[in-house]
Amino acid sequence: MPDLPDFMTSRGIEVEPVGVVGDGAEVTWAPLILMKGKEKEVMIEDLVLIDNLNGNLVLGVCRRGFGRSPGLKRDRYSPGRAYARMGKVPSEARESFDFTLSIVGEVGPSGIKQNKLIIAPRSMVYAFRKGNPLELLGGSYDIGYYKDHPDWSVPVRPEYISYHIGVFCVTGWGKSSFVRCKLIPLLRKAGYGVVVFDWKGDDYVPYAEKLGAEVLRLEDITYLGPESGATYIIKKAKNFGFSPSSTLLSNIEATLTEVLREARDATLSKAEDLRTYVEGGVKEKLPSLVDKKYQELCLTRFTAYSKRLGPRVVKLLVEEGKKKPEEVIGMARREGLVILDLSGWEPEEKLTAFLTLAEHVWYKMNVLKEHIGVAFVIDEAPQYCPYQPRGLQEETTRMIESLCALGRSYGLPIVVISQGMRGDIGINAAVRRNINTWFIGKVHPLDREEAQNMLPGVDIDFLQSLEVGHFYFYGNMCPSPVPLLIRFSLEGC
Repeated sequence: MPDLPDFMTSRGIEVEPVGVVGDGAEVTWAPLILMKGKEKEVMIEDLVLIDNLNGNLVLGVCRRGFGRSPGLKRDRYSPGRAYARMGKVPSEARESFDFTLSIVGEVGPSGIKQNKLIIAPRSMVYAFRKGNPLELLGGSYDIGYYKDHPDWSVPVRPEYISYHIGVFCVTGWGKSSFVRCKLIPLLRKAGYGVVVFDWKGDDYVPYAEKLGAEVLRLEDITYLGPESGATYIIKKAKNFGFSPSSTLLSNIEATLTEVLREARDATLSKAEDLRTYVEGGVKEKLPSLVDKKYQELCLTRFTAYSKRLGPRVVKLLVEEGKKKPEEVIGMARREGLVILDLSGWEPEEKLTAFLTLAEHVWYKMNVLKEHIGVAFVIDEAPQYCPYQPRGLQEETTRMIESLCALGRSYGLPIVVISQGMRGDIGINAAVRRNINTWFIGKVHPLDREEAQNMLPGVDIDFLQSLEVGHFYFYGNMCPSPVPLLIRFSLEGC
């Protein structure tokens, strides 16, 4: 048993020997050969302490595990193989159980620092039996607990929250629950207001009261000005049957813009009044802009297609009663959490609602140089910034990229939540490159390669079999330079 230094014993840490370092150890990894019987106690992702014979104490994580028995090799005949074929138990004298250790770092009084010494073979390895070794990492707050140890809270480095966060795992494996139960409370403890964009309206809205959140509907915040309103109506009406490059369509758009501007000045507050006003205004003004031989065609098409615009769509054109973006951001700062319920609307309207707030905070950061102090939580992120954005998604993708670039300096953390990481099921590469902290649970099989790249040393097959509520925590917010397997209780989430 090693003589632990005071900074460990003062934390109540106790250890017991479980094995030794084998041949071929390096600075960043080492093979662990378990003592007899310890293979029933030491498990994958367990934390261990290495008493390095080269002169320091090193913290490591058990990664890939191996069971070895030279007498039972499949590629050659041996006495052990003969015993096995006869149904008898071969000798266990030459069997061993090994783990590959991923090195977290050198343990010292001030915390963990980069290990620079080669891990010496024959160095003793110890398992932690009392105390929380994660306290040695430093950091503050917590983001769940370590693996199978509910009393081992996992610290974070809150100064890196504004460097943006990604949460990834397949549907049903705890993304939304993790964000609700752990990530949003962490953001609020760190002093950030939070705005959640709930794409489906059923991942966060039903929990609003429990979270102490204010809920706003999409139509409460989204106002389309005359120019964007005219463009929006034309898209919803499928160009009124004309080609997108048609001069006739351009004339209709110009007429719509003028009528919507007049309608705003007329302060029409009811959706149906606005619709009647717009239809009447277009019919009145269009003839002066369109050649006489096309007037009847344009008016007929406009009348026919405008009837497809339901009253809900017209509501987006009414300015009165809308909460302005600065009011929503102010509410998030005061109340702590605002959930935007985007359910019941088409994707274009949902993306428009996002842009309404995003353009406001971008202007505050880019032009006014103001600190925002609010985090954006973007659920179903591939809807906003897919691998290959099209249409309005191109605008939202570029906007998220711009927000990430400025948010690090002006207090606007972006949290993206997705079941896919890259490719057709994932998020845009430009956005992905701006994420500096990752929470990765069981991933889609198409993301195996990307997960392997993101989680050095982790057994990808073990990752694919993770239970609900387990995530690998990695990146700037993680006080460990190697991924840590964390979990949280699903009860009450």
